[in-house]
Amino acid sequence: MSGLDPVLSPTRLQICAYLSGCEVAEYSAVQDYLGVSKPTLSKALTALAERDWVRIDKVQHGRYARTTLQLTDAGAAALADHVTALQRLAEQAAHAGSATGPLHPQHGGS
Repeated sequence: MSGLDPVLSPTRLQICAYLSGCEVAEYSAVQDYLGVSKPTLSKALTALAERDWVRIDKVQHGRYARTTLQLTDAGAAALADHVTALQRLAEQAAHAGSATGPLHPQHGGS
């Protein structure tokens, strides 16, 4: 895959970026970092898991289950492609802007 992927909305992009910095993360840590509700995070994670970009595991911890999250190799590749495409877009925009110079409206008359 190459280029900007519409699946990586800002929330999903933040999830992948966060998970790229750790081996495994707890659901609550990602939720706290993003500052989103449980339903919002759940919906975003479901979309990422359906593409096999994030692995979601329920781990029994005493009487309670913990949800852990992990960025898969496919997710890391998708994130890298997306970041590269964003960088290329920014470079092209900067080049186009410097080539044409700033645009000033023409004022007529007196």
